[in-house]
Amino acid sequence: MTLRGSARRSIPYLVAIMSGFLLAYLIVAFFLFPAHLVTSDTKVPNVVGLTYEAAAAQLQKLGFVAQRGEQRFTAGAASGQVLGQTPLPDAMEPRGTRVVLDLSQGQRTTTVPQIVGMTRQQAELALQNVGLETGDVTQHASPTPRGQVISSSPAAGQRASMPSEVSFVVSSGPAQLAVPDVTGQTYSSAAQLLMQVGFRVAPAQPDTVTAGAPEGTVTGQDPRGNEPAPPGVTVRLRVAAPRRK
Repeated sequence: MTLRGSARRSIPYLVAIMSGFLLAYLIVAFFLFPAHLVTSDTKVPNVVGLTYEAAAAQLQKLGFVAQRGEQRFTAGAASGQVLGQTPLPDAMEPRGTRVVLDLSQGQRTTTVPQIVGMTRQQAELALQNVGLETGDVTQHASPTPRGQVISSSPAAGQRASMPSEVSFVVSSGPAQLAVPDVTGQTYSSAAQLLMQVGFRVAPAQPDTVTAGAPEGTVTGQDPRGNEPAPPGVTVRLRVAAPRRK
């Protein structure tokens, strides 16, 4: 028997012996160090859109731990709803990994301020200061002085989402006003008074007929004093003309 033939016949025995050693090593390693051979990684579920409680329960079932993260006001998402998560969905992570959940605080709201009694400009500024916008502005006849806010929608004290609009109604003054009697006053004083209460004033009409009236004073008016008239009506004043010499 040659040395080469003997070596060839011993190869299967050597392979069997090496395989036995390797198998024994794997068995010992499996029982002594199982954590190194059996992975505990699990796919992280997608919990975006769930409430925090539902998301935490789903994560717990898979061996993860939920943790509250950033909270922010978000339009269109209810308070407590999950907006995002870390690690991201479908990531492979070991059991016990903390999953940070960003949550919605819902829609930001504010209280509608009291604007009744203000002018339109004051009301717009008051709304702007609390983060609200001006909606439709309409006019309505009212005993309230012209230009004052007489109602708002939503009303003062109600909660409104941000941003949103508040509409309000401004008084156009009474439907009928008593025209002030301005006879005897100078044209400038009479015109100023009439415009203050909501009337228009036509250019002065010289009065060369009425005798005895001081020059420049109102001798007559149309509509007459104390007559009812709609706001904005033009009042025509006759004014004593200079005396002819």
